[in-house]
Amino acid sequence: METFEFVLIVLTCVAASSVIDKFVNVSIPVIQVVIGLLVALVLPSVQEVHLESELFMLLFIAPLLFNETRETNIRALLLNLNSILSLAIALVVVSVLSVGYALHLMVPSIPLAAAFALASALGPTDAATVTALKSNIHLTHRQQTLLSGESLINDASGVVAFQFSVAAAVTGAFSLVDAAGSFTVLFVGGVAMGIVTGFAFSAINAMLGRLGYEDTVANVLYEVLTPFLVYLLAETFHVSGVLAVVAAGLVIALPRRQNNNALFARQKLVSDSTWKVISFLINGTIFVFLGMQLPLAVLPGTNGGLNILQILGIVVVITLFMHGVRFAWLYALETHKLHKGGHLCTGKDDVSDSEDTNGEKTDEQPKPACTPKPISITSTELIKNVLVTTIAGAKGAVTLSIILTLPLTTQSGAAFPQRDLLITIAAGVILATLLLADNLLPVLSKSPGADSDLPERLHKGEIAVLEATLGELRSMLQSENAKAKYLPALRLTITRYTNRLFASRITVPGSGELVKKLVLHETEVQQKCLEELRERHIKTHNPIPWDQIVDDITSIRRSVGYYGPIANIAATTNHRSRIAVALHELKLAAQRIIDGEIRHLEDADQSYYQACLYALEMEYAELDDLERIANGDDEQMAIVASNLMIDHESVIESIWSRININKEHGSSDTQASYQLPYNLSSHKISPHFRQQLADARKYADDVAENALRIELDQISRLQFEGVIDREVAAHLRENVYYLQMTLSE
Repeated sequence: METFEFVLIVLTCVAASSVIDKFVNVSIPVIQVVIGLLVALVLPSVQEVHLESELFMLLFIAPLLFNETRETNIRALLLNLNSILSLAIALVVVSVLSVGYALHLMVPSIPLAAAFALASALGPTDAATVTALKSNIHLTHRQQTLLSGESLINDASGVVAFQFSVAAAVTGAFSLVDAAGSFTVLFVGGVAMGIVTGFAFSAINAMLGRLGYEDTVANVLYEVLTPFLVYLLAETFHVSGVLAVVAAGLVIALPRRQNNNALFARQKLVSDSTWKVISFLINGTIFVFLGMQLPLAVLPGTNGGLNILQILGIVVVITLFMHGVRFAWLYALETHKLHKGGHLCTGKDDVSDSEDTNGEKTDEQPKPACTPKPISITSTELIKNVLVTTIAGAKGAVTLSIILTLPLTTQSGAAFPQRDLLITIAAGVILATLLLADNLLPVLSKSPGADSDLPERLHKGEIAVLEATLGELRSMLQSENAKAKYLPALRLTITRYTNRLFASRITVPGSGELVKKLVLHETEVQQKCLEELRERHIKTHNPIPWDQIVDDITSIRRSVGYYGPIANIAATTNHRSRIAVALHELKLAAQRIIDGEIRHLEDADQSYYQACLYALEMEYAELDDLERIANGDDEQMAIVASNLMIDHESVIESIWSRININKEHGSSDTQASYQLPYNLSSHKISPHFRQQLADARKYADDVAENALRIELDQISRLQFEGVIDREVAAHLRENVYYLQMTLSE
């Protein structure tokens, strides 16, 4: 079969699987395997297509591992490094020895070295397989970290063990010293090569950024090519290309100061979308290809003197025995962790790295604000957690790519012992582990949001993230060490988050129309108040042009969370008022010409100060009306009004803070101080207002940018704690990236 035709068939199968997934309650990897099998039965020529192991690892495994490192929590990985190395190296060795001996005892016709080769191929786990399963699977942050970290490292362990097992089967000789030395070179050399290339690629990217090279598409393409270049470079120096890709990916993913601007957010959005497509295509291609190879793998296996039932029995026994070894190892590992005082959170309980208590940014991303709690778990819960981690270690693409490289002959020219049977068993174990994970994981570890649809989960997740972010921001505001220059901008940011949280809370299904009705009514109340303020402004011959007041009121309202027409109500006037305002402006202009007055910069601050006072009066007018509704007979409307009051109280607090009146002072300076008619002479501009206004303008973007970094961190923390699932976290991150992009606009 022509290569182009084969590629077209595979891509069609992958696309078809995404459609079928919407109609059947089966995980998409299983669907893809079945589709590949059906295609192989209808078009036997597809079975003739083979990929060399090195090419398979380069085209499929390298980019998949690199993509996994992009979403890896590096801190959690380091905190669990001992456990991960135990699974990725020690467990692989134990599995090779135990599974190999068990297979040799069950089928004596399989030499011990060949049995070890099969066990080595079955050593690596495939975390991508689990992530591709049903979305209603809930894994704890530790389970995710262990599985992800294990799959990033154990590929190299399995490959090295396989190579030496095959060498022993082919030559009949084996040296433990040579095997250990070779593994050390491959492991250490691969990691070192990855670290060097990772820093080199990051330095090149940073240099291009400093030179003004900000092409998003080219940067994403550069990122996509990175795993292929790193893998080829490592293999050229005869070190582990797999580990090199992993190490390079982790280095490139390290948080940096320049990774918090609008350009980075834009690149991240494009990059995430690109890798989402690439990952789906690669995973889909692997499982479709596995289905296509099943007839070729299974049918020849029956020629070794065993019937299909005997082969199935061997597959079942090997699968259960392998999971049994893994379960025992994990149980001992988790029990040891509990005895040492393990913690539920992968992060440490320390202050965010992204911003100190003074409000200044540092070079690192914020740490999770997770408060570690000693694990209190029953024996049943412990066994259940270990069982989930065991079954989640399914086999996949790496196992398939390794086992298909078994040589055809030995050194003497004889056929490799039971090669077809070994491939058949490997394919059977891959399917068995996949089916076990697909059917048991949703039962053993069902996601809390599995019974709700995506919009509902997004709604709950957004509220949780905003609450957590607000908690961090308010703790910074209340810090005794907080620098005064950051406080105006920080108060402004807190107000924005308060309004975002309020907007999320009131969008509960069933209350939307009621909220819209009340908001429309309150807008009319504020509009009426503004008309009165305009008339007073003109009648009192206020020297500040009303157009400037209008611009400032609009700016203030937008800054505290108003949007669209609601934010621009200051610019909405009737025809007669427009004429009156125009005449007033002409009179002021003429007076300036006659008096020879020159407008100073302080006039702009005076206008903003005046606009803050007018905005306060509008808020107090609405607050009074909301209080009236909250005390009314309509219970549903009263509840909505009470919630709206909380929102407007936060707005009032924010505006008061801008004109240098704190909460204590503001409680005594109530609305009564600003009853109509307004007396400007008794309310001079506050002495520190201009400094506060300057600080707010100067540090607004920095504080807002830092708040978004904290929000991203809270998303990661809540995901690892199981409060939100991976799909919700991805959507929420995209929203933050869009907000980061707006900072530069």
